[in-house]
Amino acid sequence: MDLRPIRASLPEPLSLLRERVVSAIEGVPFYADLYRPFGPPPGDPTDFAAWYAGLPVISRVDFEDVPDEDRVNRAYAEAPLVRKQTSGSTGVPFVLFIDERVASFRSWRFRKPHLEAGEASPLTLEFLFPERFRRDRQVRVVAGSPETAAKEASAKRTRTEKSYSTLTDALKSPDPMYAELATKTPATLTGYASSIVRLAEWMNAEGKRLPSVKRIWTTSEMLTPEGREAICAAFGFEPREAYASVEFGFMGWQAEPFGAFTLETDRLVFEAVSVASLDTATDGEVSRVVVSDLLNDTTPLLRYDIGDLATMGTPMPFAASCYGSIDELRGKSNDSICDAAGRRIEPFALLGCLKETLGAAQYRLICVERGLLVLQYRPARNAAVRIDAVLAGLRGIVGEPIRIVAQEVPAIKRENSGKLRPIIDLSGIAGAGRDRLMRDLHLADMPGLAVS
Repeated sequence: MDLRPIRASLPEPLSLLRERVVSAIEGVPFYADLYRPFGPPPGDPTDFAAWYAGLPVISRVDFEDVPDEDRVNRAYAEAPLVRKQTSGSTGVPFVLFIDERVASFRSWRFRKPHLEAGEASPLTLEFLFPERFRRDRQVRVVAGSPETAAKEASAKRTRTEKSYSTLTDALKSPDPMYAELATKTPATLTGYASSIVRLAEWMNAEGKRLPSVKRIWTTSEMLTPEGREAICAAFGFEPREAYASVEFGFMGWQAEPFGAFTLETDRLVFEAVSVASLDTATDGEVSRVVVSDLLNDTTPLLRYDIGDLATMGTPMPFAASCYGSIDELRGKSNDSICDAAGRRIEPFALLGCLKETLGAAQYRLICVERGLLVLQYRPARNAAVRIDAVLAGLRGIVGEPIRIVAQEVPAIKRENSGKLRPIIDLSGIAGAGRDRLMRDLHLADMPGLAVS
């Protein structure tokens, strides 16, 4: 974390990025080994930008077998660190250790869209996240002697996040959630897309309204077309989307519905690389989003492929390969599937088909491997599902050869993080991560599902 005086301005992004790189090389064995073949980072900003663009792009997979002490900066050996973990929905759960002050700043920064919209008080903002998101483990990662390590392990404590303005548990049922919000009268809601959609659907069915709410930002999950319609019907306006992740916290937001995403460029650097290679993406190309953190010096994430696909917007003045906005988020790479020939199919094409043919049924589409899909569905009460029409619609989009297995289930369960994802791609996941997801998604013992 940068510890300059509170009123001192931060350096230009390239200068701050170079600080993070130098610190990572000096204090983190993982980066010292990774960057050794590239020589020392140049001091000249133009030369540094070109040098940095040639470094490897990494992802959570690269950290899978790296011990914690080899990816946490040795300078934080005596510091209590906040432990955050992703849900593991890509097969590889990713654990991140960050300084407590950075953790609080990340949570506080979620207020930014609300305040930028003209609200004077953060107290009129209500977060709808699982309540457990406020509780992180504090640990010391770089241990000393075995005796010290044992003592520290027994002293682990839970840290309660205090930088949220208010928070309604997003996993409550809609009626108590509505009652709590009606009492608090917020002007802005920010939270899980599925939770806000579930609340909106209940409000529509019950004829309820929350007149104090003037704007909504959904985050962390795909906002489906039917979910957007439910929010519009319940609240009388279009929702906007925020961009966030466990790895980087709050990353950007839409100032207007359907608009571009303004990115957090004062503390993050955004690049774009081609989906098919590690080359810099061309203008207007659907690309992979690569992010570098300018503040996190504890577990540095440099040129990190976040797993998102996007069409990038405005380049930054300091480097044409870095961006200040995203024109359109196209979903996570594991929210899309490929046909047998490897052609990527847009998630919303599949979601549109499922909405049209399944109606009010709950569903999840899983690509087990290329050419093999499993459609899990739970029929709505008193509404039969014409599964033949569903399968025919999917075949028309995906093309042949394709095998689609329909599986009626008692419920579409959320992930451990509380997220609810309608499309999951397992085709690129191997090993123990795949085995765990197959079990979690109730596919491991499914009759008639032969997978290679």
